[in-house]
Amino acid sequence: MLKPVRKTRLYEDVVEQIQQLIRKRKLAPGDRLPSERELAATLGIGRPSVREALRALGTTGLIEVRSGQGAFLRNLTVDPYLATVRESLAFLLDVKEDTLLELWEVRQGLEEQIARLTAERRTEGQIERLRGHTEEMRKRIDRPEAFVRAGVAWHRALCEAAENAVLRTVWEAIAGLIEKSQRKIIGTPGQPDEALRQHEKLLAAVEAGEPESAALAMREHMAAEGVRLKEALAVSRNGGAMRV
Repeated sequence: MLKPVRKTRLYEDVVEQIQQLIRKRKLAPGDRLPSERELAATLGIGRPSVREALRALGTTGLIEVRSGQGAFLRNLTVDPYLATVRESLAFLLDVKEDTLLELWEVRQGLEEQIARLTAERRTEGQIERLRGHTEEMRKRIDRPEAFVRAGVAWHRALCEAAENAVLRTVWEAIAGLIEKSQRKIIGTPGQPDEALRQHEKLLAAVEAGEPESAALAMREHMAAEGVRLKEALAVSRNGGAMRV
């Protein structure tokens, strides 16, 4: 349980102790934390330090402070952490356009593993979703923005079908930049037709339940995207408008 605080930065010790209670399942989603007064008395610190700790816990998404009711442990999800990562990456992109190239380097291995796992684990319902997104790409091939959205939805469905929560979390963290990179290359000649063919090849390998064929198809898809992204970034550096 809670114990007197000894650290110099008192609020950090409070945060650490409450996190430990959560890890040990002594606090569950929906539980109300003791009041500020009770926490201060139990921990042997002032109420300002308790307030600072509660603010820190609220910022990380662990608790929700309800006016007039107190602080409650939230249903724990990765959403608050994903939002922080997305904001950081978006800021980095504003400062450094080549972040999109670094993103592509990360995606190569990530998407290849997603394709491999999906080919092993896919269900008929998941295949139907991928078919639907492929058809949507085909219908929107002359509408760049709609085509990009359909392509991102295709990759999200592929990731979900991999049935791996960690992979999905990582993918969702960079989803916004994936869409930006797609909008960056969509204007290059022949790109939509090339992308559609690659997605059709990927779908065929996944549908056939061939993990290594799916991984190879994704590797080729990522390699082609890398070439086009490097071309688009070169144009942008030479004075072209950034399409993000």
